[in-house]
Amino acid sequence: MSNTIRALLEPCPPDTGELDRRLSGRRRRFGFVPGGAAHRFPVMAALVPVATSRGGEVAYPGDPMCLYAALTLTIQRSATAPDALLAREPSLDDVLPDWGHYPDDDYRRAEHGYRTTLIADNPTTDGHVFDPRVWDDPAREQFVAELIALRPRVVLLSAVSAGHRYALEMAALAKTHSPGCVVVIGGRHADETVRYQRASHTLDLSWSSTVAVIGDGRSERVIDFVVAGDGAPGLDLLLQAVSLVLPADAEECVDTAAVLDALPLVAGAQPDLTGAFTVVGILPDGYTAVPVQGRRLSSAELPSPYEAFSVRARFGIFTRADSSALGSRTAHMLTLDACPFKCTFCSESIQVSQRPTRFAVTETEHAAERLGQMMDWGAEAAFFDDPVFWGGNWRAINNFCRDFEALRAARGDERPFEWGAQLTVDVVLNRAKSDEVAEGLDRMARAGCSYIYIGIESMAQRVMAHVGKNLLRRNPETWVSKVREALDTIRSHGIRVGSSVLFGLDGENRETIQETIEEIGRLIDDKLLIMASPNILTYHPGTAITAQHGQDRLDYHSRKDNRPPFTYFEEAYPEVISKLLTEDDIWYIHEAAAKRWGSVRNSAAESLTEAGA
Repeated sequence: MSNTIRALLEPCPPDTGELDRRLSGRRRRFGFVPGGAAHRFPVMAALVPVATSRGGEVAYPGDPMCLYAALTLTIQRSATAPDALLAREPSLDDVLPDWGHYPDDDYRRAEHGYRTTLIADNPTTDGHVFDPRVWDDPAREQFVAELIALRPRVVLLSAVSAGHRYALEMAALAKTHSPGCVVVIGGRHADETVRYQRASHTLDLSWSSTVAVIGDGRSERVIDFVVAGDGAPGLDLLLQAVSLVLPADAEECVDTAAVLDALPLVAGAQPDLTGAFTVVGILPDGYTAVPVQGRRLSSAELPSPYEAFSVRARFGIFTRADSSALGSRTAHMLTLDACPFKCTFCSESIQVSQRPTRFAVTETEHAAERLGQMMDWGAEAAFFDDPVFWGGNWRAINNFCRDFEALRAARGDERPFEWGAQLTVDVVLNRAKSDEVAEGLDRMARAGCSYIYIGIESMAQRVMAHVGKNLLRRNPETWVSKVREALDTIRSHGIRVGSSVLFGLDGENRETIQETIEEIGRLIDDKLLIMASPNILTYHPGTAITAQHGQDRLDYHSRKDNRPPFTYFEEAYPEVISKLLTEDDIWYIHEAAAKRWGSVRNSAAESLTEAGA
């Protein structure tokens, strides 16, 4: 196998001579003349689903906002490029992916729920995403119909680890029904399994990475490129390189090696090379990795992920707008991409994540303006998907709430709007900043926050001792008492609380499972929780607990239709869940939690209220 890592691409003077030669050659290849029209080639993006049936299981939609965010720059480049005449001198924008046009306000406000029309029939940027949410025969047939109708030159797949097996199947269908297309995969699975080590100039590949799976023959070579790291600048740069070498004949395959050679030329032509990411090209005899280290981007510099897409989700926890039995139309938002804490099980921990783009704590006004923009686009509620809202920085939380209140007051905006966010027990119980915490919770409530989600994980002291979450340990203060105090503090400010509970951590056995289910039940009895979500520990590449449990070979590539009791939990597949739990344990968790927690336990039906992103 010929596996290579090219030199790190950093901001540098462009090789204008070679680039000009390539651009001129492309004009001749396409028969362009000055004054002619630019060429746009069809492209499709797809959110790879995780679920395999339409009923009886908890639906985990993957990470739609990861895909939306990754598409922002390439869509902006295409959608804002002039459709008029070519410049006299050849340009990188002579050939562009065709993302369509931005949706207008009427479309944004009217469109909601699942996408039901063929991409080829919807010329908006919103119409260029295939988003089935479930991978079954009807979804497969629709995907094939999309491919045949559009004949995309590039297919972009975004997958979490649990959806990777279906991404490989979708890639194979793309290669069959749109011959010659380039298939690119990114998303959280790529971030978790492909890591460039700058200090040693080496590439770390997990056994479950797309590159390794294809390299050792567990899958056919149906993927051409993997993008890991900052998705938006990475994908934009890659598509510019594809455009530079694109054959004029729509049936002719794009040469992967030629794209890799074009990347340095395109990077050198960037007036401001941004982002930290790695592009891996998968070749017949191995792979070539191209690491890129540009200027770090903040979220404020990127377009809103919703600029090109409709707000489609409905979250049953939000009902003030009273627009649907499924709950208010809910936008998703991030203030940071990596959690600042180091829980052993979490794939969003700063130890695992390689997605550093985020709002700075000084950009709260911009974040408030973006939230106001989402309201104008039809959002009736919002949920901040950050592992910890503003990283647990109470000054930033206070400033954001103040800025959002001021924005609505200046606009005279009295529309019903509510939002929620995620915090941790220790962030709420920050004794050194108790006054700031109290002010922050008050301001959150006044600014419309009606719901806070907290990861409780376990109520067994012997389990929490190993997690790396219970940071502020004070004797004789127990985790159970801290959880109760944190929930009571939040409730005293008029904000409801929901929680996630995680089974299968170190120290777990049937006794600790019973202890956790009973203690959570007591919190429900005392009206401290309005929702409790039971989850099974799932091993993710790169997390500390995955290494500690010796799970270095995770099967995220074999095609499987899941089955009960695993389907009652997000992401749970038999081969990738905690080795400390038996199938009998999982049945027990499902049945005992349903009995003790009653309707407060999230159900499969409730999880399906989220119809989109």
